[in-house]
Amino acid sequence: MTDHINFRCPCCHGSQFRTSNYDVTEKNPFGAKCIFCKTPMVTLDNISHYMASKAPQTELYK
Repeated sequence: MTDHINFRCPCCHGSQFRTSNYDVTEKNPFGAKCIFCKTPMVTLDNISHYMASKAPQTELYK
């Protein structure tokens, strides 16, 4: 189900993730977490909303 969704980590900007039923929450409905820093992943279509509301302003692509 998550094979065609593009995720991005809001902290380290990684795109590799793992999914787990134990990590499913209202804010993380797919249970996807970054394999590097263990932060819940966000989809690319709502990362701008996440960055504007919570994360410090950083450059998404370097």
